Amino acid sequence: MTNLLVAAFMWLLVLILSLRARSRPDNSMLKAAVVIAASLTTNINEVYLGAAELLPWANALDLLSNILLIIGVFYLSRAITLGATAGSSRGGGGTWGRWAALVTAAVMIVSFAGIENPVPSTRFMLDYGDQPAAALYSAVQYVYIFAVMAATLGTCVRNVPLMRRRRFRAGFSIIGTGCGAGLLLCASVIVMDVTHVTGQEGIMRSVGGVYDVLYPLTVVLLSVGLAVPPLGKIINDISIKRQIRQLDPPLKALWRKTVARTPDVSLMGSAADTATVPRRTARDATDAIHRLVIEIHDWLAVTGKPGAELSAADTAVLREAEALCLKQGRAL
Repeated sequence: MTNLLVAAFMWLLVLILSLRARSRPDNSMLKAAVVIAASLTTNINEVYLGAAELLPWANALDLLSNILLIIGVFYLSRAITLGATAGSSRGGGGTWGRWAALVTAAVMIVSFAGIENPVPSTRFMLDYGDQPAAALYSAVQYVYIFAVMAATLGTCVRNVPLMRRRRFRAGFSIIGTGCGAGLLLCASVIVMDVTHVTGQEGIMRSVGGVYDVLYPLTVVLLSVGLAVPPLGKIINDISIKRQIRQLDPPLKALWRKTVARTPDVSLMGSAADTATVPRRTARDATDAIHRLVIEIHDWLAVTGKPGAELSAADTAVLREAEALCLKQGRAL
């Protein structure tokens, strides 16, 4: 049941990230989420056992699933880092991460080949983890994930205080918390690998209880944290469009009472007419309102009577439009 819920959370994240895939310049985070979601889906018992019958080796799907997880974690971490640093990340982090992922995958393949696992098992490490090769197979991947999570946590801690938008601060704070839980998760797995292969099953089962809590907690925190910025953007766009729909008619009426009397003031032509065209994005709609505000400002400056011909209602509409433009980062 836990595996099903964890996979469902990841696929839900994929769906949320897909909502803005066309307008997003870089979809590496979406691609990484798809890879990780596919990896986690194979942990569902029915999926695992059904696929095992189609593969040449009894537990080949476990190896494939974990290699997908390594690939997904690498690209997800890189996408988080680029997002947290607004695409300005520099240095050799991507290079060492790529080489570390390749080395980790190679060690996993070699060690997996040394594991005696004749029967498909949905409890692979519990059934075969007493073999040194199995302990190495598991431990090496979680050492890599530990290093990646630690680096990602450091990125979040450094950059969250610098973020201006609340949705990014909230999202990356949750991601950082998820990375912290991920570090504890990796440590618990490594302890279980060592205690299993050394025959200390009491300690292994005790730590297993901690793992059972940390595994879904880590996935849920990371999924929620990654979903917050795009969801916040969607909600913000809906709010802006609703505000613009209410503001557009009175602002156009004000434009016609002012700028339309002096066409030479309008640098963009009939901005009021273009503002009536349906806008695909909140950015386009805001740009149209911004043009109207700028031309009204220009008219007021050219006439030399700032505010003299504006009623209280007109002034209120103009102030509201100015506030909207400033909130969306438009200069006036």
